[in-house]
Amino acid sequence: MKRFRFRLQRLLEIRQQETKMALNNFAQARIATQTAARRLEAASARRAESAERLLARRQSRMTVLEWRQSAELHEALVAAEWLAAERLAAARQEEERRRWELTEAERREKVLERLRDRRAAEFERAMLAAEQAAIDEMAQTVYREGGGRR
Repeated sequence: MKRFRFRLQRLLEIRQQETKMALNNFAQARIATQTAARRLEAASARRAESAERLLARRQSRMTVLEWRQSAELHEALVAAEWLAAERLAAARQEEERRRWELTEAERREKVLERLRDRRAAEFERAMLAAEQAAIDEMAQTVYREGGGRR
């Protein structure tokens, strides 16, 4: 019996590689999102701490210069928090795009795998039918030549 050979095997291997690459890209995007989330948390904590310090300093006497410096520092921390939030939003968007790419790569790979399985089953059925036909032919030949019952 000859072996089954899937003619699109090379394409299937390419699709499997694409799926692996998409999975790696998704993992990297997920790590970037988690990093951006941690940075946002840190920026929020720094801004909240600055707000508390600014409130505490308001209770004591401050010069105009001290007030301006404290307010500018607090505004810079607010801007850093806003920037971290923007980066987190961008990272989430990139993660979602990578998730979609992974889903598409898996779908394309599964299509070829199902085709390969279907073709393998068809090949197996054809080989079994050919084998059965050969057995039947041999049996008829043996019977015709007198090897059958008399």
